[in-house]
Amino acid sequence: MLQQVLWTPHVGSPVTLNTVDGSGRHLYPLHTFDIVALTDTPSPAKRMAYPGEWPKFHYASAQQITAEGSILGIGADDAARSVSYITQRLALLDAITPPVQALTGRTHGTLRVQFDGMAEAAEVECVTASRQVPLQALFAANSEFMILWKAFEPYFTGVSTSTKYYFG
Repeated sequence: MLQQVLWTPHVGSPVTLNTVDGSGRHLYPLHTFDIVALTDTPSPAKRMAYPGEWPKFHYASAQQITAEGSILGIGADDAARSVSYITQRLALLDAITPPVQALTGRTHGTLRVQFDGMAEAAEVECVTASRQVPLQALFAANSEFMILWKAFEPYFTGVSTSTKYYFG
């Protein structure tokens, strides 16, 4: 099971997904966390005098990491839940949206994950490839979100041992 996901942008405040606060309430619970490993696919090399193609080298390339979850407002009444929700939504958007002054960097931040049974957390540098954080029109205390990160290495690296972890 996924214990937590920590996104630390190069500019801005970090945000932790799939964790609980001090009162045991879920903060940004995840419904889906999917890692897709990509492979370099070189252009085909047609055989000249024989049908088919020549085999080429295919290497592990990048990763696409998708996180889908909820933003849940916390409070005793609707007004308090609404204020909590907006605060959490703005914090999430601040963390995953690269600011204009950081657009010259090649990556936007570091994604750190830890699964049950792992002795250490593992991380990878990423860019925020896309994000969706729609508002619920009639219920302003919770909504869904989707973040797509792209990592340029095919693995996560262990924080303390530098072990390469292939999750996708």
